[in-house]
Amino acid sequence: MKRKGRYVVEAAFLIPGICMLMVYMVFFTLYAHDYAVCIHAVLETGIRGSYQDGRTNVQVKEDTERELAQKLSERLLWLQKKSLEVKVSPVRLSIRVSGSGSFLPVSGIEVQQEIGRIRPCETIRRSRWIRAMEEKEDGDTI
Repeated sequence: MKRKGRYVVEAAFLIPGICMLMVYMVFFTLYAHDYAVCIHAVLETGIRGSYQDGRTNVQVKEDTERELAQKLSERLLWLQKKSLEVKVSPVRLSIRVSGSGSFLPVSGIEVQQEIGRIRPCETIRRSRWIRAMEEKEDGDTI
């Protein structure tokens, strides 16, 4: 008789613990996803804005902020209160994204990236997505 009740007590402690662990794993996955999306969006937008193409620094800042806000609004899952900060100088482009969500006990996400504007890497210059974006702006079909 004493042995039969022991399994019920063990299950009463284990099942809620396992469920809580699974819920936290899902929330952590959402956090990790948004962190990766922020880093990728900042790099993608920053590399595109780093080219000296005749635009003024103010135009580069406005275009970068608009493009970054659009990309983040389309891709984020957890981050709700976000702030974007773009600083443009003749030498570098500094982009900072920070924010927080509502259901994880973490302080939030903060991504800061600086991209040089003088002589960008040849690999980046020849990448396919840069050429595709330039063709798209020129009105050509991809």
